[in-house]
Amino acid sequence: MSSTAKGLSASFAVLILALGLAVLPALTVHRLASAPASLSSWSDEGRDGTASVTACVTRGPIGLGGVGYYWVCTADVVTEAGTRTGIEFEGELTPGDQGKPVSVIDDDGNWKRNGAHPYWFLDYVFGAYLFILMFIAVVVAGSVYHEFKKEGQEESAAEAATASVDLPVRHHEAHEANPSWGKVGAGLGLILAVVGIFTGWLVFVGRVSGVWDPAYLVAGAIFVIGATIVYYSLRRREPLKEVTFLVEAEGLRVVTSDGRGTLLAWSILERIVFDQPRAMRFRDVVSVLLVPVPSKRDGLHGWIRTYFRGVGTSFGYELSPGARRAAATTFSDLIEKHRPGLTRWPRREIRRWGFGLFGLVDRFRRTKRQ
Repeated sequence: MSSTAKGLSASFAVLILALGLAVLPALTVHRLASAPASLSSWSDEGRDGTASVTACVTRGPIGLGGVGYYWVCTADVVTEAGTRTGIEFEGELTPGDQGKPVSVIDDDGNWKRNGAHPYWFLDYVFGAYLFILMFIAVVVAGSVYHEFKKEGQEESAAEAATASVDLPVRHHEAHEANPSWGKVGAGLGLILAVVGIFTGWLVFVGRVSGVWDPAYLVAGAIFVIGATIVYYSLRRREPLKEVTFLVEAEGLRVVTSDGRGTLLAWSILERIVFDQPRAMRFRDVVSVLLVPVPSKRDGLHGWIRTYFRGVGTSFGYELSPGARRAAATTFSDLIEKHRPGLTRWPRREIRRWGFGLFGLVDRFRRTKRQ
């Protein structure tokens, strides 16, 4: 299968997955948004008829009403035009209404209990979030397609004019509050979390029987997603700065903002790993990580902590969290000219060498030595 066909298949799978994840919550919220404020309303004002319940059954836990249990009652409705039999009411009537005349209204062919239905706004609020979700899904699908197309091409960079590469790094003094867009995201996440809590309350009020209802899972998921958005939106962000790395015969020379160059000798580096983080799997960026020689580990760690906000990972110390793939490939090629075999690309090895089993074994071996 060609890379284009693989990309189209993966993009289509992303869209289908997003649509599948959205359908059940949307049906659930729509059912709850249509619920009446009270299941014991006796108002006769504006009624279109009177319903007499003949039978009731429960639906659920998964169906056209989403997730959860709810009553579907069949009733005979008497109107001025005559009697209509076998009309279904979803979530409007209960077995407790049997033997009682219940005032009902005709809402464009959908019969409802004659009472307030104040939760209609949930449809619009959650619908807006579903629109955002599908928009993000389309963007991700496009990124997936682009990623597969790039993987189908040869990942070799052109010959560099100079033995230097500019890579983004986190400076140890750089630490700022989240920007305005982060606050907007936090507000949207907070609204979604409130919708989740309110949805859970509706499930509690309208539950058929018992304490547990599967619809709580939908309400909880909405709340967790909203809380997660709030958390990541309010996190303090560290801006990235460009730093020049010179590849020399003695090692890597890092040119800092004060104009001085710090030399990392080849002897203190066991390996340099170019990894694509899971959070950036569908973006054209690569993280550059340094794996120190066990005996020189503390020294390298101290140097990173002096100038960079280095992060320890399963591969090593993260030197650059978001280098473009072309720059990272050029950097790797320059290093290989001086120290063949020093660099590693785990994703390439996963594709070419048994789904990464060899790399996994090597990682455990290196951890044991350290």
